Amino acid sequence: MSKFLSYYNLVSIPDPAEFLGMSADKDVGNIIATLARNVVMIVNIRIPKTLRSWSMPEKLTAPVVYDPNSQKYVGVFGNHGLRLWDESTVDVSKCKKLKFPKSIAHVVYTEKEALVLYSDGGVAPLSKALASRKDQNEDKAKQLALVLSRTFSKPTVHTLPQGQQVLTYFDYRTATGELHVVRRSLHNNAKRSHNIKREGVRLTGHAVIEGDAGPQLMTIWSDKRIFMLPLAERAHESAPGQFVSMLSELNVESNLSLQGLSRNFAAIYGANYGQEGASLLVYNTQFKVVNAKQYFKVYLDFSRLFAHDEHILLAMGQNIAAVRYRTNDELLVDMLGSQMNETHLTPIELDHINEEESLETAIKFLGDKRVPNSTFSSLPMELPAVMQLAHADGKLVPFESPDIMQQELNDLIKQHVDGELVQVDNGLDEVNITLMRNYFDAGPQNLAVQSIVRQLERSGAGEQEITEKLLTLFIKTQNSEHVLMCVRRYTNISEHMLAWCLRYALDNTPTALTNGNTMETDEDVSPAPSANNELLNAVLSCSFNSVAIEKYLKERLEVSHVQRLLQHLYVLATEPNVLLEERPNQDATSLGSLSTEIQAIRWVSALMTSHVTLLTISKDQQLLNLLEQWSDLLDLYRNLLGPLSTVMPLLSHIIALRKRRNPFSRNWYNIERIKLY
Repeated sequence: MSKFLSYYNLVSIPDPAEFLGMSADKDVGNIIATLARNVVMIVNIRIPKTLRSWSMPEKLTAPVVYDPNSQKYVGVFGNHGLRLWDESTVDVSKCKKLKFPKSIAHVVYTEKEALVLYSDGGVAPLSKALASRKDQNEDKAKQLALVLSRTFSKPTVHTLPQGQQVLTYFDYRTATGELHVVRRSLHNNAKRSHNIKREGVRLTGHAVIEGDAGPQLMTIWSDKRIFMLPLAERAHESAPGQFVSMLSELNVESNLSLQGLSRNFAAIYGANYGQEGASLLVYNTQFKVVNAKQYFKVYLDFSRLFAHDEHILLAMGQNIAAVRYRTNDELLVDMLGSQMNETHLTPIELDHINEEESLETAIKFLGDKRVPNSTFSSLPMELPAVMQLAHADGKLVPFESPDIMQQELNDLIKQHVDGELVQVDNGLDEVNITLMRNYFDAGPQNLAVQSIVRQLERSGAGEQEITEKLLTLFIKTQNSEHVLMCVRRYTNISEHMLAWCLRYALDNTPTALTNGNTMETDEDVSPAPSANNELLNAVLSCSFNSVAIEKYLKERLEVSHVQRLLQHLYVLATEPNVLLEERPNQDATSLGSLSTEIQAIRWVSALMTSHVTLLTISKDQQLLNLLEQWSDLLDLYRNLLGPLSTVMPLLSHIIALRKRRNPFSRNWYNIERIKLY
């Protein structure tokens, strides 16, 4: 999944109307920001820090870019002149202005050499353009008319899987108001243009992003529909392409900003519904889902997006903000929904699943999260026990209750598979069984929670979204039983929710259970409920990202919590009979003796990194003794792993010799050397 890690202001914009754009610098982590038509800055987005800046002698008409071939910065002045300078230049006005008869719209950055994009659509490498500029013979009036009638935007060079490069840009024609996307091959100079239009709707956002087979046009319209148009060599679809999904997270009545991040990922900035702030989304174009979301308090009409070095640069209003993001390994089960299955759909839903209007109606319905108070008012909060229901006797009770049949089927299912009964509507032919991935998952314990869980799972929500809502509800209501249920039921839990669950488990677990004796309880201390006794180990058995969780551990846990947790983890790492419960994880199917030991060390590593300052200045003798125990244990591991480094090459050699070889050689001939003497 994609995650936003940090957000901070980078640099201010003097006048949004004069802002031209950003481009990549020669050094990793630096960008060239053309803040105004006469102000250019080199900014490091990691620190952040302004490294150098220039004041232009005359107004720029395009963003300044860096040319790797000449190792100089290139600026377009008045559409007919170029100036080149290096980083040691103090006064750009002293650099010679190279005049062009042809009007220049943009200079486009590439990894080898910058390209010059003329206003008539022609393209040439910068070195060839400089060499041939004196041979150009163009009509000045015609060139001026081109500048006034056509506006080029978002020029980008894409590399196809075959290695060929294509240039894409948008061509807005002032006279007709039409917007065209232009694709020009840099290999054979072939050009193809598409008119982007739909009847009765307005275009609110557009961008060319990277796809699996090459660049593709992504457009968002005022009716929430998202269209994709492939721009590969042999693609011949007409614009706007194919309808792929609906965007329900943002208000499409206002303008949206789009920017491609990487292959199959795009950033979208727009207003929230009700004009209450704005949001920045990371959208997966392959699976048509939103991977990450960043909220803003205010929505600003002026916005530009740029992506560089794992950062999304958002120019909005009079500021440029940097949002750092990271794309982890994709979990398909989370992106497409945790329990979404066509067997959960009714026949009516199956009949209309492919209709666009039905899809739009469903998205509008899911956007309203309010649940009527009468939904669960007539339902009992607890599932009735089988012994409380009257059995059929043929006189007073003619038929047995369906709950008895459901309970018997659940008991029968549990004897053979880890699952539970979903529904029985029309006899045994309509029996649906949900297979549970965790054997210890007993499911929701009352009908209200069961209905909420079923609704979230059937709506196609991902596991992270489900756990965010359910765990927040259960932790705030001190419902330890259902916190344990969520931890066991779902495998993809976000790091900040795991840290919150860990704090909750420590606060609701007696000290006797985490002071080095996890199997016994002191007689003087009253035991906690059964759910609380199991909750801590259930949270510790969950998989997590060590780097991502450190921030949340520092926020949630105090030194006292860390000390108790270190003692508990030391017991898990040293006692062979104390194991974490088995559960399906993202990187392992279960937790045994060795996996419990490794999991304990991973938690200790995260705790040491997140609380290194507090642990260093602490003078608690018990804590120091505990750290010394961990130091001795880690030294023991290091001494044991030393001799194994010599055994590994021998094992690899033995395995290579024991591998079964193909008796049928694929070579047509073989050469052997024979030594006779």
